Amino acid sequence: MNGPQVGAVFAFSATHATTAEFYTDIVGLQAGTADADASWLKAGNADVVFHGRDDRDTPAEVRAQTGFVVWFGVDDITGAFDKAKAAKAVVGDFFGDYFFARDPDGRFIGIHVNEEQAHGHDHEH
Repeated sequence: MNGPQVGAVFAFSATHATTAEFYTDIVGLQAGTADADASWLKAGNADVVFHGRDDRDTPAEVRAQTGFVVWFGVDDITGAFDKAKAAKAVVGDFFGDYFFARDPDGRFIGIHVNEEQAHGHDHEH
């Protein structure tokens, strides 16, 4: 077991390509995969991803926020989901290897299975 790890950091923007360009030009993040729906950037220790606001793979209330969604990788995704559900913190559905939750202060986070524990699903782009 590796324990919790920080995964990708998501943000949602109506102008994701322009926003991603700001982070490459000003912050120095490296450009990665980009398409009509999202722009993936690389930092030394994590991906930073700007998704369009119409991303249908993310619950509407998560996409509506203006802040960042930090992803955390865990070894026991089912256990984490069960605990989040018991705490009434789950947002949307359980997708088998990831889900979204809301912390007590109202921030949304993503929780995914650590890659070593994954079963054929790639979280990195």
